[in-house]
Amino acid sequence: MAVTFFVLAGALPAAAACEAVTGVVEAFNAGDEDKARTIAAAADGTTCSANERTLVGRVAALTTFNRIATDVGNGGRLSDHQADLEDLQKRFGGPWQVFDALGDLARERKDYEAAARLYQLALEDGANETLTPDWMAPDPDYILRLDRLAGEMRLASPRPVQLAMRGGCKVSFRGVAIKKKSTPVRYVFGTADFTPEGVEAAKDLAECLKSVKPAAITLIGHTDPVGSAESNYRLSLARAETLAAYLQTAGFPGRIATVGKGEDEPFKPDDATAYDTETLNQLHRRVDVDVEP
Repeated sequence: MAVTFFVLAGALPAAAACEAVTGVVEAFNAGDEDKARTIAAAADGTTCSANERTLVGRVAALTTFNRIATDVGNGGRLSDHQADLEDLQKRFGGPWQVFDALGDLARERKDYEAAARLYQLALEDGANETLTPDWMAPDPDYILRLDRLAGEMRLASPRPVQLAMRGGCKVSFRGVAIKKKSTPVRYVFGTADFTPEGVEAAKDLAECLKSVKPAAITLIGHTDPVGSAESNYRLSLARAETLAAYLQTAGFPGRIATVGKGEDEPFKPDDATAYDTETLNQLHRRVDVDVEP
């Protein structure tokens, strides 16, 4: 399992109006977890603003996260730190690095539903410019990684997972545009009819589009390699058209184009060896939504 950790080194603000911020920064730079937690616990009794208190907690969490990242970077096992990571999530509500690491652990144990939620939370938390100032934000490549993994886990999950965990659906995070999303809409085998789970996922997509309000979308149907190429092409197009009809009925006012790719463009997972054949085929069976602003 490849895990990328973000270790901050001197990028924190040197001073702040809230003394707790300055104090926790000093504790962070010294690697003093106990002091960082003590400052975070006492911040509620200060005149610091709500946002400043949240920032104090995030920096305290990163102080512990850095210790975990250093151990894993030196060959330690991420799973040995699961309890600490879960405590950071519960105590401080993040930051995004914690959700990302917990997503990796859920993916490793094949809990794809939990992994999808955690990666999506990491994406949304990292994109929140109030909770995550620039100096602790993911870079553009990592934003794309989080979106890609969240989408892959949604496809692999046995049950639908919402496209947004907090607030409205977005297709841009810190200025990084997410032009295409793979939807986990399920269809009855060999047909273009939704399963009950498919209806739930289609409804979630419709709600997402209401939030994003794109001028137009293209729905691109894909199938697994089972069956003939010709029949798979027809099936992929029919499934895209079924989803288009649903979205129009649900009130999407923009233009919808449909494309069928059949089995020609299989899904490319982050680690194909992690899946059995049936799960890989589930990843292949998808409809991509190409969003036009």
